[in-house]
Amino acid sequence: MEREQQDQSAKRRAGAAERKLSLRARLARALRDLRDDTLTGIGLGPALGLLAGALILVSFAAGAIAIALLPLIIGVAIVVALIAARRERSGGERLASLAERLDQSLESLQDLQWEVREREARYRDLLNHQGDVILRRDPDQRLTFVNDAFCRTFGLAREAALGQPFQLPMASAEQEAPAPWPTEGEGRQSRIVELATEAGARWFVWEDFAIAAEGRVSEIQSVGRDITEQRAAELQLEGARDQAMDASKAKSRFLASMSHEIRTPMNGILGMTGLLLDTELSAEQRTYARAISTSAKTLLSLIDEVLDFSKIEAGRIELRSAPFEIADAAQGVIELLAPRARDKGLEIGWLAAPDLPMTVIGDEIRIRQILLNLMGNAIKFTERGGVALTLQLTPGSTREAGRREPMLRFAVRDTGPGVPRDAIERIFAEFEQAERGPARPNNGTGLGLAISKRLVDAMGGRISVASVPGAGATFTVDLPFVMPAQVASLGASWPKPAAGEKVLLVLEGAIEASLVCDLLVAMGAAVARVRLKDAERIASGAAATGVPFTALLTDRAAIAAGAARLIGLLNPERGSRNQQRTAVIIDPSERGDIPGFRAEGFNFYLVRPIRPLSLLTQLFGDLDEAQAKATDGASPVRAHFLASQAEGKGLSILLAEDNDINALLACAVLEKSGARVVRVRNGAEAIAKARTELSQANGQGFDLVFMDIHMPDMDGIEAARRIRELYPADASPADGRPPIVALTANAFAEDRAAYLEAGLDDYLAKPFEKTDLAAVLARWRRRGAATEVQSGRGAA
Repeated sequence: MEREQQDQSAKRRAGAAERKLSLRARLARALRDLRDDTLTGIGLGPALGLLAGALILVSFAAGAIAIALLPLIIGVAIVVALIAARRERSGGERLASLAERLDQSLESLQDLQWEVREREARYRDLLNHQGDVILRRDPDQRLTFVNDAFCRTFGLAREAALGQPFQLPMASAEQEAPAPWPTEGEGRQSRIVELATEAGARWFVWEDFAIAAEGRVSEIQSVGRDITEQRAAELQLEGARDQAMDASKAKSRFLASMSHEIRTPMNGILGMTGLLLDTELSAEQRTYARAISTSAKTLLSLIDEVLDFSKIEAGRIELRSAPFEIADAAQGVIELLAPRARDKGLEIGWLAAPDLPMTVIGDEIRIRQILLNLMGNAIKFTERGGVALTLQLTPGSTREAGRREPMLRFAVRDTGPGVPRDAIERIFAEFEQAERGPARPNNGTGLGLAISKRLVDAMGGRISVASVPGAGATFTVDLPFVMPAQVASLGASWPKPAAGEKVLLVLEGAIEASLVCDLLVAMGAAVARVRLKDAERIASGAAATGVPFTALLTDRAAIAAGAARLIGLLNPERGSRNQQRTAVIIDPSERGDIPGFRAEGFNFYLVRPIRPLSLLTQLFGDLDEAQAKATDGASPVRAHFLASQAEGKGLSILLAEDNDINALLACAVLEKSGARVVRVRNGAEAIAKARTELSQANGQGFDLVFMDIHMPDMDGIEAARRIRELYPADASPADGRPPIVALTANAFAEDRAAYLEAGLDDYLAKPFEKTDLAAVLARWRRRGAATEVQSGRGAA
């Protein structure tokens, strides 16, 4: 096609050139003839006239005089002829110049005419070879121009179409009416229409725009582009997308259903194993029971990871911001993972910088999940040493006046094998681990880090890892937080060392010693971190110089090696406090050794994992307060749970649970706590029992209701609503009506929020342990329980 256009253009140029040459030749010949004829006719006329007059005079005059005048007359005639010739030549030159200019103007007109024709032909070729339908209409909707694509598309000849009215041939009557006539200055009117064509119904992108002339719209040009194949592909993609979304929803529903179904028997496995471990067992039986419990918990964590990742993939994770205390979140994670670390013989601890804000606004549940994933991953891959969590402001993020979104940094450091350099990028991908193949040392889904990264990205933060193979790894998370107005710093309420106080630190664990030393230094204390073999020499030297140590912090291993002899080297007086501080750090299982420690001179103790507030209170706080805390060095939360085995005494509890094994477990735990339990199998029975109990002589009803959510006939949410209707509208839980606790295998934060919004008062996820059930009893047995649980806030 392009070759044909080039040939036609060349032919047109050659014809135009030949026409130019022919025109120039004819014009030049005509001008020469004109000049010659004019010169001959005009130049010789006067001379011949003079000569004729002279001859006539000679014929009439006397002979001698006439003969004498004849040369003169002939000469005058010649002169006149010469003057006339010169004048004629000047006029001819002017005429020739005029003719030449005329020739040039004619040539320009011919060139312009040729260019117009060339452009018109090129324009028509361009429009006719377009694949798009192009047409023009006048204000009466009559066609003034159509291209070949129009003729092919609608099956019309050009001669028959021009001058005829034209409306878009819609494929169906239900489609929109034709677009109105555009006005001058109006932009393109574009729409997608389905038109009836020679090839059948086809989809077009149809555009109309006005052509203005002399201040008014003279024509409308329309362009139609066939998008039938493109639209079919789009519809196919939309169908595929809908199918994928339906499949994703089905997958999420399947995983949620499977998680619920798996959690229900898992609750029985874990609960019954716990009850079995409370009975008298041989050493072999106890080993087997613990193995069952460990395997079940591992399976449960895998289920949680897969389900959580599926929810993230489906975009169903919502971030819920609310004020929370960052130190409590960190301490909760450490306390939850401490038993796992101790089982592997690892140290575990945490440290929060004193300049951190006490309260921030964010999604506490997701923060805990990120920290649990990172800390749990570090414990899993570390065989010796320990794991540490540190919290601080991200360098460069200061708490200046007016700045409400500081970046907080969470760093998880371990002493494990580290991460190979070639694995640093991929470990945050789904189902990836640093070690590949069947010989990898640890099993798992490879989803923990992927989930953490997705959550961090959703919060607008960043996560990274720094590692030296063989020397451990440090995972760093920087997250933006909003601070409430006028929030205090974390260390504002912490006890601080007085002037002259010095602490001798003798700890065997490197991780623990490092965290404690950093905390004391941050609070302004003078600290000497030494090994036991050097401790006596350093303490003696300090005493000899007159600036002895005023406090000693050590652990059970150092005491067994003779650390008690260091007590005599301390300053017996601490200014107005008048007593030296000697504290020992112990594991929870070492509480039985406390009397022996006291006998050796240690007057305070701390239970791992250490809370910063508890540590500072023991070393620098008010003595009476410190001694009161020393009567129970455990976490207040943990102590409360351990003491709650008798919290159910005297309580009347309604248990709505359709699963016999889960009901057996809950009844066993509740009855051991001293409660009276009435079990029903569905929501209707729960309502009937609640009404019957309320109609008894005392009229008090049940003290607490545990309500399974998924039950036959009537679900737990509807049953809870109807039980609340049995009591006055202004009755509050534990004060006028029984608290209703959701008992469910739907164990995610979104589920908890949904149940609380539906009107339930508390939430207990399956599988639950005895301590979880005891905690719920403690929370609703006494109205002050929540305050007591929070009394250890910020401490470790």
